[in-house]
Amino acid sequence: MKQVAMKVNQSNLVKSLKFSFTNKTTVLGELMQNARRAGATSVNFEFAPETKILRVTDDGCGIDSIETLLTVAESGWDADVVAQEHPFGIGFLSALFACRHITVVSKSGRISVNTDDVLSFKTVDITPVPEWDNVTTITMVGVDLELGRIEHELKRLASAFPIPVLFNGAELDRPHAIDSGLEFVNTEVGLVSLAGFDKPTLNNYAYVMYLQGLPIYKSSNYGSFGQAGFHIVHLDSSRFFGRLPDRDELVDKDDAASLVKAVLRCEIEKRLTEMKSRMSSEEFVGYYDMISEWGLLPILNDVPAIPIKALTEYSTYPNCSEESFGEFEARPEKPVHQEDVMSGRARLVTFDEYIQDEGSALSMYVFKNGFYVYPAGSKKLDDGHWMHNHLRNLNKESVRIEFINETHRACFDGQWISLDTLFCQSYRIWVGDDSIEIDDDSMFDGTKAIVPQKDGSGSVVTQASSFRDEYDFQQSAYDTDEYDFSQFVVANTSSDTAEALKRLLPSFGGCPSLYGKSFVITLDENGRVASVTSA
Repeated sequence: MKQVAMKVNQSNLVKSLKFSFTNKTTVLGELMQNARRAGATSVNFEFAPETKILRVTDDGCGIDSIETLLTVAESGWDADVVAQEHPFGIGFLSALFACRHITVVSKSGRISVNTDDVLSFKTVDITPVPEWDNVTTITMVGVDLELGRIEHELKRLASAFPIPVLFNGAELDRPHAIDSGLEFVNTEVGLVSLAGFDKPTLNNYAYVMYLQGLPIYKSSNYGSFGQAGFHIVHLDSSRFFGRLPDRDELVDKDDAASLVKAVLRCEIEKRLTEMKSRMSSEEFVGYYDMISEWGLLPILNDVPAIPIKALTEYSTYPNCSEESFGEFEARPEKPVHQEDVMSGRARLVTFDEYIQDEGSALSMYVFKNGFYVYPAGSKKLDDGHWMHNHLRNLNKESVRIEFINETHRACFDGQWISLDTLFCQSYRIWVGDDSIEIDDDSMFDGTKAIVPQKDGSGSVVTQASSFRDEYDFQQSAYDTDEYDFSQFVVANTSSDTAEALKRLLPSFGGCPSLYGKSFVITLDENGRVASVTSA
């Protein structure tokens, strides 16, 4: 029987690793990490674009063994670093892949070699450094990177790094670092800084995660690095791991993200509960967006004010298409207080109504009564919220329309719509045992327009039709029909028949032969022109 075992082609393996690093800038983060692990107080990058030379220096403890540095998969770090951070021992390869020639000077010696020679496993001469100045220097020649890209990447990498990072003499901002002045709390996933509590309107659902000081994950709704209004998470490196080789992504990132979100939700709930205990109810419900986004609606159940974003009110005449005719629903100017609801000063209703198909009876009833509307079927508040005990569901009540002093009926035949019309002194909308009388706004009941005596406008056409075909809004047809309907109303309600006819006649501006002439017009019993003779 023949036995075999796995073998490794060292040369091919190392060459292949070049293509496993995510990008050419991986070396920047690796050298930053090495400086931090060495206990450096800062790490300094200097790049000369004209020579393509990148020099990195730090004042850490130095490299104990150049030989270990050149040993793949052997990190050389002490047991504590290995236990906490799980170094792979291949980070220095990123430096070898990133340049043509490299020089390293540290306490264990000096090397200066072509990187191809190292990667080909040629021997390397190590020169002693008898009077080491406690600064480790790595000089890379032939770096295939532009100045702007290096600067941009270092700024990104430095944003939460625990030690200062300098580039060409200037210290880079570290706004998310643990020592940046932000307030961090210790959680089961690591250190967390919550955002968005100083400005209630600020969206705070986004978050960014750092591992060992470097960015490794950002939520899908997160914008560019450096924006405000997101949570910062410094992951516990003994629990979370970066993917080999360059830690640009978390191992099991979806599971990690779910756990972090759960922890963030818990911490946000704690913060909000504390805030609720010391804030006025009106001030606290200003955090509704945050509360809703994080699924914490039950926290509002005992707050004696309703957030403005949970309700609407009808500020103008209702129509069947806000897209076509403009919004008629608006948010309340301020939260609705429980005492106003209990006393009846603020009345809450819920209903749904498709005005163009079903008519506008409920919408007009709500509009004229000044009710607050909680959208039917919505989950804007938890089912256990006190508001639901005072919410009137109009869809569960009978609806009827009473015409008061009906005068006559007529048919409007417009460019886009034809509309049967009933004329009356006023009409009354009954919902259950309650009613309201309207004499100044027309309405569409699903089959016809109802026009009271004080409304001479054509607004009711916005309830009867959206004036949209399958492609677009028919602005011209709408303008024409709205104007013509207003003229139709005047003609049908005017006590002066001559004035009514004058309003209905078109303009004859394009017919100069008719100027100054007088005519006798005779209409038949259906209102059509039967004859026209010169007077």
